[in-house]
Amino acid sequence: MCVALPAKVVDVTESAAVVELLTGGRRQASRGLRPDARVGDFVLVDRGLIVEVVTPDEAAELLAFYRQLAATLEQEMSP
Repeated sequence: MCVALPAKVVDVTESAAVVELLTGGRRQASRGLRPDARVGDFVLVDRGLIVEVVTPDEAAELLAFYRQLAATLEQEMSP
């Protein structure tokens, strides 16, 4: 299963970007699939690749969904 993480682009080079994950931390991601990603854009990152440029609202909604999913799974796994 692939899980794309929402992030904000904070720096770009010719082929890569530094992204700040909305959960914290910075990573380098390839712009090969989305060379249109620019500083300030919200993006989805999967396995080191920017796979989509999204709106800030879409990024926040996805992060909220992941948090709810994690809480639900934690609850179900508790004895």
